[in-house]
Amino acid sequence: MDQEGSNISPMKKNPRGKFVGSGQKLMIVNFYKNKMALQATGDLPKLTAKEMIKNISEESGIGQRTVSVTLSEYRNKKSVTSPNKTKIRPKVTDKVDEFDQNAIRQKVHQFWHNHQIPTLNKISTAVNEDDSLPRFQKCHCTEF
Repeated sequence: MDQEGSNISPMKKNPRGKFVGSGQKLMIVNFYKNKMALQATGDLPKLTAKEMIKNISEESGIGQRTVSVTLSEYRNKKSVTSPNKTKIRPKVTDKVDEFDQNAIRQKVHQFWHNHQIPTLNKISTAVNEDDSLPRFQKCHCTEF
């Protein structure tokens, strides 16, 4: 029985659409450096660039396109970077405190007091005309 083959865990593929972090990019670069060193010593036959990318992709479980983009980034910049995280933006409800919420509520009640139906357009124009309240786009008025 082959003991060495049983100790190898199955390769985990990178899920489609999930970003590749700097750790995985470094792994790709290390595969590339190792293969280039083996080719230089003659232990590995010369491979074309496409064959090299396909081979690294199969070994690492990362797509061929990602491997080629990572290697070109490494060749150009001599380093690899992590993808940018999405910016955490404050929500509209965070921008409005209780005082502003009550003032907007009063604007809505004024429409009912004047025997008018408060529509989204009317509310947003009334809120934006008041200088003491923050400005809102029409689509954000539904969130509070």
